[in-house]
Amino acid sequence: MDTSTDFKSDFKQKIKKNPAWYSLLFTLFFFFLMPEYISPFILFTAFIIFKRQWSREGRLAKVGNIGKIEMAFMGLMLVSTLWSPTKLDTLGSSGLWWAVLLIQVMIFNLARTRERINRVLQVILASAAINGAVGAIQFVTFVLYANGYTPAWSVLPTPLFRDLDTVVYTVMPFKISTFMWTNRASGFFSNPNLLASFMLVAFPLGVYLLLNARTRQKKRLCFTALTLISFGMASTQTRAGCYVLIAAWLALFIIFFKRHSGTLAALFIPAGGSSIFALLVRYGKINIYPNVTFLPVSPEEALLSTARHFEIWSGLIDYLTHHIGAFIFGTGFGCEQTGNILLNSYNLKKPHAHNFVIEIWTELGLIGIVILLFIIVYALGKLLEIDTKDYKALTLQFSVLASFGSLLIFGLSDYIFNSPKQIILFMMLIGIIQAISYTYDKKEIQRTKDVGKLTKESFKNIISQ
Repeated sequence: MDTSTDFKSDFKQKIKKNPAWYSLLFTLFFFFLMPEYISPFILFTAFIIFKRQWSREGRLAKVGNIGKIEMAFMGLMLVSTLWSPTKLDTLGSSGLWWAVLLIQVMIFNLARTRERINRVLQVILASAAINGAVGAIQFVTFVLYANGYTPAWSVLPTPLFRDLDTVVYTVMPFKISTFMWTNRASGFFSNPNLLASFMLVAFPLGVYLLLNARTRQKKRLCFTALTLISFGMASTQTRAGCYVLIAAWLALFIIFFKRHSGTLAALFIPAGGSSIFALLVRYGKINIYPNVTFLPVSPEEALLSTARHFEIWSGLIDYLTHHIGAFIFGTGFGCEQTGNILLNSYNLKKPHAHNFVIEIWTELGLIGIVILLFIIVYALGKLLEIDTKDYKALTLQFSVLASFGSLLIFGLSDYIFNSPKQIILFMMLIGIIQAISYTYDKKEIQRTKDVGKLTKESFKNIISQ
């Protein structure tokens, strides 16, 4: 009897029975492995499969309360086209948000059991681990080449789709920057900071899977994946990302110290070790290019980058406080006008605010940033409502909180909605939070003081378990 044939037949039957679920998993895995201009089409295809199955079964796709608020937020994006001086960029950027919302809808409607939520997290972890591994190889092969140990052909390109990206971005009807690093890895992404965003989101989710792995083999797989993610984060040499990853590890170590101190301490060897190494390289304390006269990375470059960030923030705040219309309604959605303001008014050739709060405020005004912050607080509130008497629910709550928090904190030094692969991280996490809220027992927040009460209960459960 051919067991492999039976397995294939059984798998095909599962896909045929529930194509929407498997198309979701396929999308979550490959979205982060394809170029930015191909990934959305994978999502569109998956959503069509999902919608057809839902229609055939007589079901309606739900967006939830958070989704409805997001749709109002994205409606404002489209309306801002009326006063935007860069209308094509505004329409294109708005369209990306509407498109990527589909992943949130699919997760919320399809991942409605604990097993399915775990499977979603496993697929995300696997995709992140592959990105991390590729990023590490990009970094190591470049260092070897730069020091004269290996030939140029041995360097794994960064971005991986460098040549294809250049061709595609050149023929686009609007301007897209094709500046690409050679010494800072970006995995399957087009920019090191984009890869860093994914590594930061995936790391805490991987910690949850590691702490709840039931077999040694699964623990080893999770630990290996987290190691690759850590190496991928370090290979980007993104300072803020390295700091945030260390902070996320520290927060989870403190929270889960009682049961998992040994496992998390062991995880610090690759996670903390690689991040600290990357920071020392970035600040010039370790020289990994001893045979190179011109350093691809220098401490002066790192300090200059920090100074530029403060110039950008102060410039845009100055602009908003002196233009009442922009302050309240924004200049129109999309980064292009922000870049124009920075260049024309402050002589700063930068594409965006390097801070998601200031960027959204510039684009959509006070109205837009208030709505976005409300969405974030609402999502965090849904996560806080989860009943954490069950230890697995407790680890899930804090791991997803660490993941969401890592993305948002990183977004205070870099714009985290700069591409489909970054926007989907935000939507993906909210979809996961919605699925968790639907699946797990919860105590609903009725009044503001309930927030403090539920927070205290969660920390009591940490101490008692």
